Amino acid sequence: MSNQMKRSAWALLATVAWAALGAGAAWAGAPKGERQKLDKGCQAGKAADCIDLAFMWAEGDRGPEDQDKALALYQRACDLKEAQGCFEAARYHHVGQYVKQDAKRAIALYDQACDMGYVEGCKFLAGVHRDGKLVAQDLARVRFVLGKACKLGDGHSCYELGVLWQDGQGGELSLAKARETFATGCDTQDARSCLQVAVMARDGIGGKKDPATSKQYFERACSYGGERFCGQEAGTHDTRTTDGGKEVDNSPCTGANSARCMVTTALRYFPSGGVGKLKPSEDFFKKKCDGGDGAGCYKLALITHAEDKTAARALYDKGCQAGSNEACVNLGFMYISGEGGPEDQDKARLFFFAACDAGDAMGCLNQGIYLYSVTGVAKDDKLALAKFEKACEGGETVGCFNAGVMYNLGIGTSKDPVRAQARFKSACADGMEEACKAKL
Repeated sequence: MSNQMKRSAWALLATVAWAALGAGAAWAGAPKGERQKLDKGCQAGKAADCIDLAFMWAEGDRGPEDQDKALALYQRACDLKEAQGCFEAARYHHVGQYVKQDAKRAIALYDQACDMGYVEGCKFLAGVHRDGKLVAQDLARVRFVLGKACKLGDGHSCYELGVLWQDGQGGELSLAKARETFATGCDTQDARSCLQVAVMARDGIGGKKDPATSKQYFERACSYGGERFCGQEAGTHDTRTTDGGKEVDNSPCTGANSARCMVTTALRYFPSGGVGKLKPSEDFFKKKCDGGDGAGCYKLALITHAEDKTAARALYDKGCQAGSNEACVNLGFMYISGEGGPEDQDKARLFFFAACDAGDAMGCLNQGIYLYSVTGVAKDDKLALAKFEKACEGGETVGCFNAGVMYNLGIGTSKDPVRAQARFKSACADGMEEACKAKL
């Protein structure tokens, strides 16, 4: 999740996150009919069937989990010119969790997906070249790829590209082209792009002063982005729109306004294919749960959650007791939020801690959040930082960002700009917008 912006302070994401649908279930005796049908379609050249079947192998849906088979099927879909297949295969090679990390292969697959019009492929490709971890940083390449994504109608990418034009990163500095690119982003309802155009039109940056146009863009920013983007007419919103492009720190997220950047609502993580794809397997998961399989209880709880939170809580509890770390994490959140039953902060903490101790990155993320600020009082900053680091190592983007914030501000440790920037880069490469703005 955007380019870099100088910040005097960054607000920690005080958000308890929900567990993603995790891998690791070893199913036995699963029904084979649906998988056989999809396999036949995939072998016959139906790329969509390859994608659906890959999802089943990846998630243990209607049969056992096998990440190697999932990757092979995503690759087959890619070979059949299905962009999503290329993107999903690229993620395997990029992350290196189930296969050896292969930067060259990941980049090639992201490139294919992007060329086929898959916006996420373009965004991840830009992130790899911007991050400089897998390959040397190449901002010229970032600019080129974001240009593709912007043309595909992704407002976020238009905003990022506009910032590059504005700062002269990866190529020439052109405030006129920045203004034009921001306008394109606003047309896709990206509020930040609208706000940039509004300020530039108001102040005559990258073109003539145009009060009427500026007013329209301020109104559009407010309409698309909500309260945070309203009432900005009196000052500059972004650091790059004053004094002929010279950066001046007027961010609404700094100093006394830093609380405006805090996230205080739950982040819910669901499988990439959506919980709806699990619905046909409800009876299967029920049998597995009744048989004492924690992952089965967890997946059944995900299906149940929206309609019956009380039942979902009971299923998360059952799954947690049967060894599902993901179920423990979501159960902990339900105790914090009071969903599906009474609120109990102490029990929530125990479930998060247990999941983290068992090696679950999401559990560590939530433990860190709990230690830092879930009740608004910092309990143990040093331990919170350690948990965010552990979450970051386990691939949780928010963990990387929160660790970066703490290193940047010297919370729970001495200030360490180098480590802070490294964590921000990791989170930025995974698509976290706030992290991409965090330039020290």
